[in-house]
Amino acid sequence: MLHILKKIADWIVEHEKDEALDCTVPDEIIDEWLETIEEKKRRMEEHGHTDSAQYEMLSDLEKKVKEIKAIRAKKCHIKPS
Repeated sequence: MLHILKKIADWIVEHEKDEALDCTVPDEIIDEWLETIEEKKRRMEEHGHTDSAQYEMLSDLEKKVKEIKAIRAKKCHIKPS
């Protein structure tokens, strides 16, 4: 099941990446996306679930979203926060 969720998440990230590179997309969307991931990771850490496949998936998504944010900062001349 998690394997399917990971594939769906990867597809979403790739799809959203194209949209995220559009400089007309508000930065708040990327920030909210990252905040949601970080909040879910924080809850899993509080409950000691850091060795699960879901935690690993969230960490991978976090890395991809941060990559998108860095690309946007460079392409759209946005200051990284």
